[in-house]
Amino acid sequence: MNTRFLKVTLSVLTLGLVASCDVEETDKPVVMERLMTEDFQSATDATDLDITGWVNFNEVGNKKWKEEVFSGNGYAEFSSYNTGDAVNVGWLISPQIDLDAAPKKGIAFKVAQHHLDVDAEGNSLQVLISTNFDGTNVTAATWEPLSANIPKKAESWYTFLPSNIDLSGRTGKAYIAFKFKGSGTDTTLDGAFQLDDFIYYKID
Repeated sequence: MNTRFLKVTLSVLTLGLVASCDVEETDKPVVMERLMTEDFQSATDATDLDITGWVNFNEVGNKKWKEEVFSGNGYAEFSSYNTGDAVNVGWLISPQIDLDAAPKKGIAFKVAQHHLDVDAEGNSLQVLISTNFDGTNVTAATWEPLSANIPKKAESWYTFLPSNIDLSGRTGKAYIAFKFKGSGTDTTLDGAFQLDDFIYYKID
């Protein structure tokens, strides 16, 4: 029997999402292909996010998701601090993804928080998926929550946490949404969330 093994390590950007396995030399290794990526490096600091294919929609309040740049790194951010709106609800929605591209697929991204005072629905970030969004009418679509690694109050400010969500078994065309809720008048609900390094991938 062949006792030699090949260590295969798969890494997704700097997300810290590492899958490793010991396989015999004759086995076929798992291969990941990135079908869509957005690292927000085209961001213009402190402007409303305007990236081709992404929908930036303020459902409640005047604030939208912003493009931000810090120490050369671009990312998306929503902060309701000092907006003057009692409630802010803002959506950032990915371009359409093809769930029929492969049986095994998923999304990966990083999220950080800062100035989050409470872990509550009133100041929160949700990740959702829709297969009937028409690209325009956000609130008319059906959105299903996805389980993601969203930072809590206890996490250090500006520390990006990785999420990796398995979408295997799902079919059709879909969109991924990042839905923020906060307040510009209640100082206990004016924390911010930051998003970076979004990837849609398949595994062969």
